[in-house]
Amino acid sequence: MQNLNIELATSALDMSPVGVLIFDKENVIQWTNPTMCEFLGAPSPEIINLSFTDLTTRYLDGFSDHPDLWKVSNVIDRQTRWLITVDNPKTDSKGNTIRYFSDVSEIMKLKTECRNLKDQLDNVSTADTLTGLLNKRSLMQALEPQVSRSRRYSNPLSIIVMQIDNFKAHAKNVTPVTDQVLTSVSFYLRDQMRWVDLVGRTGDSEFTLILPETSEEDAKKLASKIEARLQNLSLPDSPEVMISVNAKYGIAAWEKGDDTSMLLKKVKEDMTESSSNVAVG
Repeated sequence: MQNLNIELATSALDMSPVGVLIFDKENVIQWTNPTMCEFLGAPSPEIINLSFTDLTTRYLDGFSDHPDLWKVSNVIDRQTRWLITVDNPKTDSKGNTIRYFSDVSEIMKLKTECRNLKDQLDNVSTADTLTGLLNKRSLMQALEPQVSRSRRYSNPLSIIVMQIDNFKAHAKNVTPVTDQVLTSVSFYLRDQMRWVDLVGRTGDSEFTLILPETSEEDAKKLASKIEARLQNLSLPDSPEVMISVNAKYGIAAWEKGDDTSMLLKKVKEDMTESSSNVAVG
């Protein structure tokens, strides 16, 4: 390595598909390769002698939660370019630092497309993929006409929100999988519902029950019944395994003047204020 030709090494960096910047001990750019110039859309004379702060101000937008990820900010009439710092800066004995940047634009494009497709599927789908219950979007859409009906005719309407805190198997050396528990809870909730009731999974471990023609007192009774039953619940794929599921509850009944957002706010506040599981009404 001691006999490595400097011109050959420089040529290798010039041909590298990775962007390279070399800074002096004052953190000022002294050298760049053509790939980095292409990444930034600027010739080397405009890049050399810039400080790292000047570089990020003019060309790169950073992100506090992803310190190695950069978005090229001066892109004009072309696809957005994303760069990622390949490794931590390397500093030699003279204080010179080398930084490497790789183009991850295609990866970011694919991530964006996947996210958009997921959003589209979520908008089309009405069911939660794990439990088969209504998903949050569908349940909230179904709540709107129920609230409108109560506002028009003063019909009773209650909501129960159930947030699972923890669970455990009755048998020793058995650790249930979270998805199994959520599925088991969803089966039980579905069996408890009347044909007019609606139940959905509205969070990772949250279920919401919409109960038309139900007073707050009756909703509390139902919640207490659910609470008791969840202490001795079987797993769908392993009916011989019994589990205890602990949850906290929020209960709210529609009152004159409530719209959907106010009713949801009340049920969330009730859950927050409850220091223990729901009591029998």
